Amino acid sequence: MKLDSKKICFLLLAWIGISGACDPGWTGSDCKTDVNECDSKPCGLYGNCTNTPGSYKCTCIDGFQGNGRDDCTDVNECLSGAAKCDSNADCTNLIGTYDCVCKSGYYGNRSVCYPETLLPTSSATKIPYDDIVNAPSGVPFLIGDVESSVFGVGGNGLISFSNKTLFSYEFRSPRSLYQLTSPVVAPYWVREMVDVRDSDRWTTQAWYELLNSNSHSARANWRAVKQIIEQEIRSEFNPLTVLIVTWRIRIPTLMYMMEVNCYYGCSYKQSDVKGWNNLCKDWCDRARAKASIEFQAVVTRNRTHSYAVFNYGNFQLPVLRFLNIPYHMGNLYAAAGFTDGLSVGQELPFSRRYNWPEQPNLSPGSSGRPGRHVLQLSSWYRQTSDSSKCSSWIAAARAKVSVSPSPGCSDCPFDFRTAVLDRRYSPYEFECSGGSIRMCFRNTTYQCAQSFTGSSASGCKPENSWRCKLENCRHLVSTRCCYRMSSAAAGSEIRELCNKNYGIWSIRNIMRRIMFDRATGGHLISSSSGGAGHAMYFFRDSANETRWWWRFEQSPQYLSESYGPKICSAAGMMTAFSRARPVCTSRSYKPPEGGFNRGDPHLSTLSNRSYTFNGHCEYHLLTSERWPNSPTLRLQARTAPVSGGAATAFVGVALKSGLNELAVSVIRNESSDDLDVFSSDGRRIGSVRGELAALSNATRLDSYRLEVPDNSTIDIVDESTGVSVTVTMETSSLRVGVQLDLSGKYPSGLDGLLGNSDASGFKLRNGSVLPAGSSERQLFEFGNSWRLNSSEPSYLHYPAGKGRADFCNLSFVPTFAEDFKDNMLALFGGNAKLKNASEEVCRSSGSSYLTCMFDAAQLRSVVAAQDAAVAIRDETRTRVVLANRPAEFESVPSQLRVNGNNSVGVTFSVTDPDGASPNVTVLEAVGGTAKLEAGASNSWQLVWQPVDNWRGDIKLQLAAVDEVGAVTVWTPKIVVCDCASRGSCCPDCDMADDTAYYHRQKCQCQPGFTGPQCEQRIAECSACQDTKEEDKDDEENYFKVASSQHQKSALHAGCIAALAPLILLGLIN
Repeated sequence: MKLDSKKICFLLLAWIGISGACDPGWTGSDCKTDVNECDSKPCGLYGNCTNTPGSYKCTCIDGFQGNGRDDCTDVNECLSGAAKCDSNADCTNLIGTYDCVCKSGYYGNRSVCYPETLLPTSSATKIPYDDIVNAPSGVPFLIGDVESSVFGVGGNGLISFSNKTLFSYEFRSPRSLYQLTSPVVAPYWVREMVDVRDSDRWTTQAWYELLNSNSHSARANWRAVKQIIEQEIRSEFNPLTVLIVTWRIRIPTLMYMMEVNCYYGCSYKQSDVKGWNNLCKDWCDRARAKASIEFQAVVTRNRTHSYAVFNYGNFQLPVLRFLNIPYHMGNLYAAAGFTDGLSVGQELPFSRRYNWPEQPNLSPGSSGRPGRHVLQLSSWYRQTSDSSKCSSWIAAARAKVSVSPSPGCSDCPFDFRTAVLDRRYSPYEFECSGGSIRMCFRNTTYQCAQSFTGSSASGCKPENSWRCKLENCRHLVSTRCCYRMSSAAAGSEIRELCNKNYGIWSIRNIMRRIMFDRATGGHLISSSSGGAGHAMYFFRDSANETRWWWRFEQSPQYLSESYGPKICSAAGMMTAFSRARPVCTSRSYKPPEGGFNRGDPHLSTLSNRSYTFNGHCEYHLLTSERWPNSPTLRLQARTAPVSGGAATAFVGVALKSGLNELAVSVIRNESSDDLDVFSSDGRRIGSVRGELAALSNATRLDSYRLEVPDNSTIDIVDESTGVSVTVTMETSSLRVGVQLDLSGKYPSGLDGLLGNSDASGFKLRNGSVLPAGSSERQLFEFGNSWRLNSSEPSYLHYPAGKGRADFCNLSFVPTFAEDFKDNMLALFGGNAKLKNASEEVCRSSGSSYLTCMFDAAQLRSVVAAQDAAVAIRDETRTRVVLANRPAEFESVPSQLRVNGNNSVGVTFSVTDPDGASPNVTVLEAVGGTAKLEAGASNSWQLVWQPVDNWRGDIKLQLAAVDEVGAVTVWTPKIVVCDCASRGSCCPDCDMADDTAYYHRQKCQCQPGFTGPQCEQRIAECSACQDTKEEDKDDEENYFKVASSQHQKSALHAGCIAALAPLILLGLIN
């Protein structure tokens, strides 16, 4: 055998303790393992190291020169010719790079500069972006099919042509323009960034210039707008009015700053180069100091056509473009286009796209010029009336419905507070106006009004199962519920929400915390004209159609259902609309059942039984496995030991439910102090404090809707079943709450740690039952019986290389609080200071003293124990509010008939299903005074006294408030007959006034008398002289012509009515 002399030498040297036997650059027992010299950073300043077999190579990074081993020196790209600047830009050398700055009158990026598109602002007026401007008398703005004489400028890049406050939820974050209910023109509508650090706040400056043909046609901007439109339409355009709004916004940070910012990009790019991080951060600071965007919207019209011009100027971002930060395009999410809030609208091709051009001023413009887009807002003027459009919509809507009467919706939560607390209902609108707050919610599950039958059915078996009923549903009904609360009743904390830039889920989350302290909960709106919610209808073409309702949003059906109430409201035809799409009521509402865990796990079941369980593994919180006809529900949890090691806490939760093929998993990330969200196919959806918090809309996964109301909470709602799970990160633990329709979807019950499958106690997996008063040790056995076994799938996310066994300790035995009832100091391990501090908190927490003390001892934190105690209190109060049934008005008429100025009285009763004695008050009285007197046996006497000769609106609302603060409102319709002695009321005639709140009957006057109350005597023929009025043809009265013609017709009709009796007398004589 031939020996390898080199190996023998290596072994001898190693045996006598001499190292370094391999050639330089190699290591290992056989000297075949390459040494990565770059780990020791051998290159000079700004030198990049590349490892090679047995060696390494140093080169200078871009922007520097030298051999790389020594310190690299800066290259002056402006002198060397390496800079690629436009001929209309000035080059500035920077250490390691260069900058191109477009010359005055130009804009662009490093390599391209275009002539400026923005119109000058030298004559413009600076405007606070929360102001509403009333335009001077003249031609109104024409946005689609809507006219407006007011506008407001939003600091986040939109113009609202309505009286709505710009702090309204509707305008806070970019979304589909077709969802808006107000006329809006938006050149660059972004989510306004307001960070906790003042230096990172976005600061907006906005200017407007309002021009008209009479006074400003000689101005340069007027001529420029005229030229831009004429070049676009290739014909003459004579503007009547021009509105120019310009924004300049300083943007020191982008929206997704939690994870994606310039500094992050530096470390991501090439952080292993000496000096790189400091150099790159210097570039970031320079970019940050210059970061701003500017853009402009022009709205103009002539007599029949209306246009918008979007001009995009300088876009200097606070992130260096060459860094190529992953996902950084999401920072530029913006909406661009217009809507009239009814049916007319348009969005630019890149609106709300994550591939929005990095600089919209460089994007190809519709006008043929980069950075300029021209949109046609309206091509006709009132060719079709709102009433005709509403009538057409109602006719088309009724034609689709084959059941009679039109299916209604009666499952609205009883009052405002109940809707806020019931997580099955998702908020979609929030507004503050007229001294009140209005908020609307939709039920996340839809009701089936009609099914496919016979050969059209799907053939699904068993037919009575939840899934088969769903598959065979043809006509689905969506419930929408709106509530109102007076600003006075709301209190300052809720009123402040009107002036905050919060998303609607954040508003709802804040209300959850403070609604308990309100004396009343706000009432369900029952009147269309008062802003009530109406049913929405959706239809499936066949039982095999896979597109379900959670995908209906933005579909043609959804847009049509949204258009109907808008156009009928504009036409004043909501009574007719309500017959096609009924107002939603609360007659059939059933509160949700729920369970929760808090602290160091203290659990409360669906049966409202509380206990403590400290196991160390993965468990079923809820499972419907034993009932195949019920919707699928698998709610699982993972636990881990807390700092003391004698107890555990929840660290992960997973949900699989309904028709979803995927599951959602929420895992606590200890290193980032965040919640990471995954789907069961391994995808990371995002983190609660990172990507998900930055989104303005909910994230969707199958039929799951993921909402992030604050930086420590995520709501997961399955819209196919209405199951909602809320996961909140607390000190050392996760708290989990679940709400569901137990009686409707799971009538047989559910198993698991939060289950209710046995009425007498706690049911173990083997079928045995522990009584309700069992000890902690006995309940430890119950809890472990619901541990996931090896044959059951786990939907919890596992890190790479990990499995279920890595998260389970089957021999773990916790500390039991019941062992320390008589020796609290031992529970705290002799720590008297922590024990005494905990006692002070726990005795006043409103929660179980022993539970609170156990949390403080095991988590070693008084704050954690207090948080858990507060959470338990709030969950308990939530159950009380949801279980409460509000008072009911009984024996009340639907109408109050009023004759002239005479008072009218009515007796009614108010009962409380829970046996309390409600208080009745006058909520609102307009056009009269209301006096209430309490009688015997819950009876009440109401006397309504009209105001003398009142011709304005009339409204009466009474509110009954129970002991929990639930509000029920009665709104009688007041029918008024107030004709004078020369006339009589005509019940069958057209109504003089008709609203949801009152009906003023029309008067039939005696011959020779006229007026609303027959109070005017008609003069003789001398009064019938025909008055002629020349029609003027300028913008001051162009839109008054139709009104003038109508007045003439009315005058001629009055003359004929006056002459008729005189002519008749002449014929008789």
